[in-house]
Amino acid sequence: MSDKKWFKIGEAAQMVGVGPKDLRYWEDVIPDIKPRRSKGNLRYYHVDELPRLKRIKAWLGEGLTVADCAELLAHGHLVQRLDLGLEADELPAAPVQKPKAAFPRLLRTSTDLQPVIKSVRALFERLSAPPKP
Repeated sequence: MSDKKWFKIGEAAQMVGVGPKDLRYWEDVIPDIKPRRSKGNLRYYHVDELPRLKRIKAWLGEGLTVADCAELLAHGHLVQRLDLGLEADELPAAPVQKPKAAFPRLLRTSTDLQPVIKSVRALFERLSAPPKP
């Protein structure tokens, strides 16, 4: 690879595998993407920015939205959202049932998965519990 450190938007887009319009849109939605501007207002992307742009492209390929990518870059994780289109007082009450022997196959897994199993069980219990008044 050459010693070139800065790339015009078209060059950067080609290296990432997207179009220039995609990079411009990402710049609008993701605050972390700030290409340098020339006196003629051309966008220049630094070579160090390209891996992050490729990561965004991969996330989009996995089905995430550009807003999800912004959240991942900012916080390192996604906040799970569930929009049922209902107000809080209109939400149906969750049925209260005692969980049966949940996750029987997971019980036979290696000890490496024990922390994951514990977390999933705790989440299951919290979600299965009746709502607090």
